[in-house]
Amino acid sequence: MKKLLLILSILSSNCYAQQAAIDGLKQELSNAGSKPKGLVRDTLICYALKSIMRAYVDVDIDSSSHYNQLLIAQSEKPGLENYLIYAYQYAGYLYQVRGDYHQSIRYHYKALPLAEKMRQYTRTAASLGWLAHAYTSLTEFDKASKLCQQGLAVLRRHPDSYIESSILNVQGAIFRQQGELEQALEVNQKLYRLAQREQLTWYEAQGLHAIGWVYKEMKDMPKALDYFRKALSLARETGSADLEGSILLNISNLYSSQKRWTEALAYCQLAKETAKDVGDSSIEAEAFEALYKIFKQTGNPAKALNAYENYVLLRDSLSKEKTDHRIETLQAQYDNVQKTSELQKKQVELLANQKARKVLFIGIILILAVAGLLFWNNNGLQAKNKLINRQKAQLVTTQAELANINKTLESRVEERTLELVEANCELIRKNEEIKAALFKGQTIERKRVAIELHDNLSSLLSAVNMSIQHINPHHLSESEQSVYQNIKHLIQNAYAEVRNISHNILPAELEKEGLVRALASLVAKLNQNSPLQFSLMFAGLDQRLPAEIEFNVYSIVLELINNVIKHAKASAAGISIRRSSYGVDIAVTDNGIGLGENQVKKGIGLQNVETRLESLGGSLTATLSDGRGMRIAINIPIETESLNGNVFIA
Repeated sequence: MKKLLLILSILSSNCYAQQAAIDGLKQELSNAGSKPKGLVRDTLICYALKSIMRAYVDVDIDSSSHYNQLLIAQSEKPGLENYLIYAYQYAGYLYQVRGDYHQSIRYHYKALPLAEKMRQYTRTAASLGWLAHAYTSLTEFDKASKLCQQGLAVLRRHPDSYIESSILNVQGAIFRQQGELEQALEVNQKLYRLAQREQLTWYEAQGLHAIGWVYKEMKDMPKALDYFRKALSLARETGSADLEGSILLNISNLYSSQKRWTEALAYCQLAKETAKDVGDSSIEAEAFEALYKIFKQTGNPAKALNAYENYVLLRDSLSKEKTDHRIETLQAQYDNVQKTSELQKKQVELLANQKARKVLFIGIILILAVAGLLFWNNNGLQAKNKLINRQKAQLVTTQAELANINKTLESRVEERTLELVEANCELIRKNEEIKAALFKGQTIERKRVAIELHDNLSSLLSAVNMSIQHINPHHLSESEQSVYQNIKHLIQNAYAEVRNISHNILPAELEKEGLVRALASLVAKLNQNSPLQFSLMFAGLDQRLPAEIEFNVYSIVLELINNVIKHAKASAAGISIRRSSYGVDIAVTDNGIGLGENQVKKGIGLQNVETRLESLGGSLTATLSDGRGMRIAINIPIETESLNGNVFIA
């Protein structure tokens, strides 16, 4: 309590010192007013008004606002544009302190074009920063963030550490209020370092305050309290009551969040007294609201009610103050118009009485001049009307010609489209004929090769086999008998392989009875006297596929069956072939070990399968599961295209 009284006594002594300084500035204003009229007198008055306005800001905001309005009125004279920019910006700052953000925006938008016109880049950046401050208070963060970026872009070309600190302060608040606490902490630490380096004590205190605020949002209360206390110490050095009040309120709120009601109450009372001394109704209202919550939590309903009543009274007063100010502004504008109108009437009456003849003469001359001007203007209008009418006629003619050209162009486009459609149909038919002829040629060549293998090479192997039968093995030595048996076995294997190759090049069942019968016959042969049993399943193959597709499917399935027999070491395998609306789906599964040693490197068989699939536009997927064998899934598209009612297999 003693510390609190000591702080209040220091504040009161500071107030007396500030009042003495203000009285001296008022005397300077009076002296400046006694100077001869001219730019020098107006400049001295503006300087004195500016100094008084700034001196009052931490003593009495209402008085600061009064001298600010006087400075605006005085600096609207020619040659005083620099003071006018400053006065507009300071008005925006005062309204910001009062919590009237819309009025703050209004004045800063008055200052901004003037600063840009006079190429005062730091003032331009300052207005952008204060506008961002006001929009942040209105929670319009997108606008505020864009204005901050514009202000910092100006300062990169024209540096000013004070204005940069102001904008960084706003940018940190934007990040904090949007919950982007890491970015807020980074920006506020940058603000603090800049202010400390440039010895900007106010912003150094505000940087510490902002860092503490972020730590408070992060729930790191010890760090937050430490930064708040450092900020409070620096704020008292600057004498800034609004900053001090804001810091005191934050410390009080921090203690309230920890339910340390005694400390929270002490700092809240101190914030209230600080705001009351300078007439800062906005912070005083926040302090009463905080007091209401503290008293309510500590079981003091009477004090809580009193604090709430004061809060409501100040809140309504602030709202009424904004409304009254707007009414006063409108009233002043109206009075100004009325006075101007009355002055004009008096001047007209005076001129009418003193110089009636001269006015009449000038009036006649003006009437004649206006009549001549009207006559000349009428002739010009008639000429323009004629020109417009001619242009309208030309436009109608041009539009008609353009319409005819469009019709002709449309008919040409239709004709060309029909020609292209017909050419495309013809091209598709030719492609189908070429594909059919190519497949027919391949089929004929396969037949020829199969017949050559069967008739010539098979006959030759049969003759060799018959010839070797005439050799009596009993006349041979033991080693020669071994060679004889080996050659006989090889000839029999070669004969079987030639028969299989000639059969597989073009199976008779495939050409005559189709894919289903051919594969069924193949599987039936494979399942005879073999430990590896194959199962076969068809779906959607009630009608035969195109001959080329059937042959490729048969060849692919045959290759996959050979892979299972050679490498899988399986006891069972399944083959599934399904016809869908988009193509043919093939699946070959086994319960063995898959490709065995060829898991990584594909063999010739699978390479042949992939080559066939590339020509058909198909795809292959191989899946190996531990203990469940290999599954190979293949899709071969059989797309159809429709053109002018004709359906083509693509």
